[in-house]
Amino acid sequence: MKISVQQIKSSSSSTEQEEEGNYANIDYFTKLSGDVITSLFLICPLKSLSMLRCTSKLWNNFITTPSFLHSHLTQSTQNGPKLLFLEDKYLHRSQKSWLRFASVDMDGSKEELYTVTVPDIQLVCSTMEVCFGLVCLSTDCRLYLCNPALQQLCELPEYSLSATPGYRHFGFGYLHSRKEYKVVHFFYNVPSMTERFCNLGILQVSHLKCEVLTINKFGGVSFNGWKEIADRSPFHPRSQGLLVNECMYWCTYSLPRPRTNPVLSFDFESEKFLAISPPSPFEDYVGLSLMDLKGMLCLPDVGRLLKSSILDLWILKDKISCSWVKEYSIRLIDFGFNNITSDCKTCNEEIIFRHLDKVAFYDLKKKSFREVEALSPSYNRYGIYSKSLFSLGTI
Repeated sequence: MKISVQQIKSSSSSTEQEEEGNYANIDYFTKLSGDVITSLFLICPLKSLSMLRCTSKLWNNFITTPSFLHSHLTQSTQNGPKLLFLEDKYLHRSQKSWLRFASVDMDGSKEELYTVTVPDIQLVCSTMEVCFGLVCLSTDCRLYLCNPALQQLCELPEYSLSATPGYRHFGFGYLHSRKEYKVVHFFYNVPSMTERFCNLGILQVSHLKCEVLTINKFGGVSFNGWKEIADRSPFHPRSQGLLVNECMYWCTYSLPRPRTNPVLSFDFESEKFLAISPPSPFEDYVGLSLMDLKGMLCLPDVGRLLKSSILDLWILKDKISCSWVKEYSIRLIDFGFNNITSDCKTCNEEIIFRHLDKVAFYDLKKKSFREVEALSPSYNRYGIYSKSLFSLGTI
């Protein structure tokens, strides 16, 4: 029996259509293992992942899981960290604050991220802390959280009022073990006060209290709100805190002023405070700052830096015994750097400085410097940053 060419083509065409129809009904994505799906999505940039979320409900649910968000941001932090800079202006006519976030890659590439106007004039002088893709901004009366990559900014739940104006010492960090963000806020509570504000000089450590806010949902704050900590800090914290290896640390001050002040730590597991004596060679606490160096608390000797342009880096080996070791001593003046600011950062075993109109990186392994062009001086605050998918939409 002979079959014409036309019949063969028609038969083949109908068979192919049937096969294509069968294939279309098969969801191959659901047959892939979680590890394979994670590997595929991890190589996608943030913009592509945002588009994929709109393509499929299944993909959206997977991308927004805490475990994937954690893996994505961990990889971004390790492979492509950036410097996030903040520029701000006070808009007199509208009585608002204008904020602009921009990032600089470690090779100097610049990217505009987010510009926003906020009806809060205090934001132009706010304290900024950057951690794991999010930015926390603290003013006299409010705390804000921002995701520059997703162009989102929101006000956090109202915290306890302090007995003294301008007291905005806080801490912001990410606990990898719990996959959640923590905000720590200090405030003074004086029962005998007849007025809301009082002079800082009459406040005692016994008046100092602390509360913690947990942010552990994709686009939401835990429903418990602020939790007051039963343990009391033995010293007055100064400036914002630094999270290192699941513990938050602050520089401290006391009145009358001693030669040096201890470092204050807070353990999130035990919810206990601990005072840690600084290294004995430290002569003065002025300009004291904290850094995270390879997962350990690092204390730069800023006093010696300002006097001799030599930066000594002390590593905390044991906080119970207050054991410190001087791991590095960098003679900045040998590299022509004698106007380095004391506001140092660390990233991937590099020490980062602002130097004039540039950002300088010192490689601890190679013992060498490199520089990249910085943004204009109007970008007066910066931190280590990686883009995050953590949405603030429902806070």
